[in-house]
Amino acid sequence: MLGKYSKSSIIAVCLALAGSACGSSGVGQDTTTTSSSGTPQAEHTVALFSWWIAPGEAEALQALIDTYKKEHPGARVTNDGDASGNDAKAKLDMKIDTSPPDLFQYNAYYVADLMKAHPGTVKPLDDFFAEPTLKAAVLPDVLADVTIEGHVSAMPVGLHRENSLFYNKQIFAARKIQPPKTLSEFLDACQKLKAAGITPVAMGGQGWIIQKAFIEIVAGAMGAELFRDFIKRVKPPTDPDVKAALMSAIDVFGTILTDYVDTDQIKNDKVGWTDAADAVHDGKAAMYLHGDWVKGYFVQLGWSPGVDFGQVGGPGTSDLFWYGVDVFGLPEHAPHPADAHDFLAVVASKEGQVAFNRLKGSTPMRTDVRADLDPLGQTTLDDLVNAKVRVPVFNRNAWDDACLQFSKDGNKEALYQAFVTTPP
Repeated sequence: MLGKYSKSSIIAVCLALAGSACGSSGVGQDTTTTSSSGTPQAEHTVALFSWWIAPGEAEALQALIDTYKKEHPGARVTNDGDASGNDAKAKLDMKIDTSPPDLFQYNAYYVADLMKAHPGTVKPLDDFFAEPTLKAAVLPDVLADVTIEGHVSAMPVGLHRENSLFYNKQIFAARKIQPPKTLSEFLDACQKLKAAGITPVAMGGQGWIIQKAFIEIVAGAMGAELFRDFIKRVKPPTDPDVKAALMSAIDVFGTILTDYVDTDQIKNDKVGWTDAADAVHDGKAAMYLHGDWVKGYFVQLGWSPGVDFGQVGGPGTSDLFWYGVDVFGLPEHAPHPADAHDFLAVVASKEGQVAFNRLKGSTPMRTDVRADLDPLGQTTLDDLVNAKVRVPVFNRNAWDDACLQFSKDGNKEALYQAFVTTPP
């Protein structure tokens, strides 16, 4: 089912409203309210810098803003960000010293670099987590991810599990296939699906998309603890156990790329992550190994979590939570610091966490909101809490090119050497 939006209209509308997000009271629009006596209420102003405008992202940001506006009627929220990814980061890099926003969207693993490049420009947020209820609701691992030199330096908005497997429930039910728990079960499912004339695995044609799928296979081949040791460089790629698992993963991934994906799509660098998700939604492919922002996209297409699509940890990684943290940072010289602080209080609240993450597809940082999540959100939060190993992601763009090249030439030794020469 497609729901109330077509895929093309979702993308067109959100791109058209890039400066104002999506929704009836979007970012950048002025809102004013008056009291019962007709006197204008005090206006709150928050200038955001965010590049969340894709389907699922824009709606999640708008839901967070709407939650803030419920507490602060008359608030004015603007957004000076864009959707240009690294270009957006460069724009913030230029602004943060001289004309900073009130709050900036970022990835947790970039915050330390930003603070090193711009000393004294990011305000500590320790006061929020001095409140016992909030601190008790956030896993120590997550708090550590945003603690730099002893201070909480950014507010987590949500956690994206990158070792996620999405599947079309109708296709699985019709062929009596269960969500694969191991790499062996995953390959068995691929064989059955291919025999039924269905592309087993959706895949985009861009290096970062291919890399994410490959890392899921690597994690499944290694197991949670060895993967943690590999990613944290406790054990190098040349360690016998690590090398054996890496080579096994490369063999499996080579099979996937040659036998179980749409080879025309993987050769086309115009095929992005939403195109791969569309293939699962439209019944052209059955599974997708990708980050859980896919969930937010499926919801915008009208799919119901746990009804139309399923989501589990990647094959062999049910006890691993490999995740990125979306955050907001508060510049030291924010133009409206009190209003920015109030906005962060909403971000940290139960209401803000649920409003944002139910549409973004991510998992709240708070563990005390389970009852307010959809079925897939509940099981993913359970996976986070109960994970044997939790490992935060890092900037590993250097592996993108190697994975893209492997999809073209199948050179297994070259892919292995890319992991030897380029550390995490």
